[in-house]
Amino acid sequence: MTRVTLLQMAAQDGRPLEESFAEVTRLIDQVGEADLYLLPELWTPGYFAFDDYSRAADDFEAVINSLSEVARTTGAYLHGGSILHERDGELFNCSVLFDRTGRLIAQYRKIHLFGYGSREQELLTPGETPVVVDTDFGRVGLAVCYDLRFPELFRTLADRGAEVFLVASAWPHPRVEAWNTLLRARAIENQAFMLATNGVGVASGGVLCGRSTIVDPWGVTVASAGDTAGTVSADIEVSEVEEARTSFPALADRRLLSEPKPTLLLERTDEPPLRFEIEQVLLAGYTGRDEVAVRRYIEKLEEEGIPAPDEVPVFFTVGSGLVTTMPSVDVAGAETCGEVEFVLLIAGDGEIYIAAGSDHTDRDLERVSIPAAKQACPKLISRRVWRYADVREHWDALILRSYTPANSEDAYQQEGADALLHPDDLLTLVRDKFGSDLVGTVIFGGSFSSISGGFTFAHSFKGEIYDPVTGDSLVARYQIVNVLEKGA
Repeated sequence: MTRVTLLQMAAQDGRPLEESFAEVTRLIDQVGEADLYLLPELWTPGYFAFDDYSRAADDFEAVINSLSEVARTTGAYLHGGSILHERDGELFNCSVLFDRTGRLIAQYRKIHLFGYGSREQELLTPGETPVVVDTDFGRVGLAVCYDLRFPELFRTLADRGAEVFLVASAWPHPRVEAWNTLLRARAIENQAFMLATNGVGVASGGVLCGRSTIVDPWGVTVASAGDTAGTVSADIEVSEVEEARTSFPALADRRLLSEPKPTLLLERTDEPPLRFEIEQVLLAGYTGRDEVAVRRYIEKLEEEGIPAPDEVPVFFTVGSGLVTTMPSVDVAGAETCGEVEFVLLIAGDGEIYIAAGSDHTDRDLERVSIPAAKQACPKLISRRVWRYADVREHWDALILRSYTPANSEDAYQQEGADALLHPDDLLTLVRDKFGSDLVGTVIFGGSFSSISGGFTFAHSFKGEIYDPVTGDSLVARYQIVNVLEKGA
């Protein structure tokens, strides 16, 4: 049997780190020995202490060292909830797990960042990698709060062998029924233990609902806390997971009726999300309105060893699965980079939507074959979109700019939208070449040279479309991971 204890801490924004740790040790002393202790999400400095996030990230090493000492002295595994972590100028909501010796054995950066009145999406960068790790009581997967609403993450954890889910949360009281339901649903559909620790009480941004809960692989609540600070403990037998999955093999019975089309789930202002099924992807090139500037750009590329096109503008068709809103892309080479573009998405409801995008390209391969280079890398777009009709009348006032690395203060590219073909003219060319039925088509509108005139190869990129009329922006931001460097 494995003794697990959830430490349901009171929400106190801006509480000094020393006081937070004193509360952790007090709760552990109060409840006694366990094999695993679990803390809530951002128990320091408090989830709603948004103005303290950057400062709190400076305490990351101190928090890690103190949590390690707690694990070592108790001889227990310690799920340190989640804490703030700064890396390369970006902030992450980072969940951490220590073994009985105090060794940090897992870090998970929260993938799904909460909006809905929270500043989390504004201040933090989403993680990109599900995390599963072995312990002496079973294989565990990590998640944080809002992740609960995304079953595909937990299915991925289960597919990677997770038998126990460790969830740190700062779940608010108005959605307590959703909390209870989602905890049981994620346990039932994956036939796994769910150990979820929540904060409790009044904070500056709301009231956390508590109800830290332990659920077994059948969806039965083993133990649950109330709405006051304290602890909840239970003995679990992780072998029950294998027994449940063997006797009732729901995971093995899964069937997919058909291979789904690549689909984007995009955010719209004051509207439900847009589910966009991709039929085809077109990349437009050399779309500048200034023909002289386009010729200079082509000549510059020829100096880089990249051959001139046979016609201008030029269109490349790439695989529909290449378009993504993910915060990270894998590439195979050191000479890949992005360029900011506007992207047109032709929806089935007759609407055209605008996204910020980046036609990430392998520049080394481009010297050999431009079509092959276009196929070699993912094509990034912003998760948010605008209706084209809302910006069409002042389209030429829009500004496109990019930064690489993403946190650079100096722009890598910057031009007005009037430097590129107007979307109306671009669509006319596309219809003439590819036909009038464009539902499900994604069109990258082309780009322009960097301010320096050359390419910059960095580990992150940010492309932005700024609307000076509304003050709003669309942003495509992502990390660039060279898979050839991973084994170096």
